[in-house]
Amino acid sequence: MAVSKRSVSLDDAVAARVEQAAIEEGVSFSAWLSRAAEHSLLISEGQQAVTEWEAEAGRLSPEELAAGEVLLDRLLRNSDVAGASIPIHTV
Repeated sequence: MAVSKRSVSLDDAVAARVEQAAIEEGVSFSAWLSRAAEHSLLISEGQQAVTEWEAEAGRLSPEELAAGEVLLDRLLRNSDVAGASIPIHTV
């Protein structure tokens, strides 16, 4: 995997929390930040995809939203969320 070195500035309290989380997960500070950034980007991309879909198909109904919540709960119960081993797929 190719990497790009960057210099970033973080609030001291955030940096301390990231450092602790990285230690607990057994990864480097940089690896933890990279994974967090990718996770945030995937959420944003997913939200954009829903917005685009709703523009074409109409807003999701309350029933559809409820069914989605049930499915999400089931998927999260079957994943290793505690270990942050959520598979990352690109759109």
